Amino acid sequence: MNIDPVTAQVRKEIHCVLPAGDRSSLAILVLFILFVVSVPKNNLPAVIAYGAFPLFFIISAGLPLRPVMKRMMLISPFLLFMAAGNIYFDRLPVFTAGSIAITGGMISGSVIVAKALVTLAAVLVFSFCVPFHRFGNALRGFGVPEVFITQLQLVYRYSFLLAPEARALQKARDLRSFGNRGKDLFTTAKLIGSLLVRTTARAERIYMAMTARGFRNNLYAEHPVPFTAKDGAAVATALFCLTAVWLLFRV
Repeated sequence: MNIDPVTAQVRKEIHCVLPAGDRSSLAILVLFILFVVSVPKNNLPAVIAYGAFPLFFIISAGLPLRPVMKRMMLISPFLLFMAAGNIYFDRLPVFTAGSIAITGGMISGSVIVAKALVTLAAVLVFSFCVPFHRFGNALRGFGVPEVFITQLQLVYRYSFLLAPEARALQKARDLRSFGNRGKDLFTTAKLIGSLLVRTTARAERIYMAMTARGFRNNLYAEHPVPFTAKDGAAVATALFCLTAVWLLFRV
């Protein structure tokens, strides 16, 4: 199964794995996201405290910070755009820091950005340390329908074919364009439509090839690893730590 080069390089540099199993790690990840999302909009210290958890696992798993930060920076413009709305609509001053009035929108916007970055860091740690086929097996262990897991794995597998197709179309447009001609909105929309048609046709050919080789709407699945006492202890420990942070920093 192909993976993107950044993820492949990161996994080559990992010298240790997550201390818990795949199923317990997935359960801990879901619990962590739920706790972070449940933090009130004005409780920035709690979100910062939760940010220590993915930072700890990044260090303990030997993950290089550069690819993690690079992927987090890709989503930062969208986060700043959402935070700007809070700053605009909530202008009521809460306190002053010197001569600067800190409004409720500034605080809630900062919490939104911090929540997104902390949860994204946790998801990146999980995705770097747990290959996608093991993630699918963990979902099977929790009773997720096989059709959903198969679709998820196929989308992940063939999503890396979409970027080369898009680059080929972009290169063809650049070779046939002069200056800014051919780069307007309507031409770009036509290219996106052409990309959709090409990927749909390729998906049909891939499906027929898979069917000819015995594919019957189910991918080969390993037997899920049983949920052991060690996994239960890991989930219980994580739940205790997350609850302790929530109680300590609740407003």
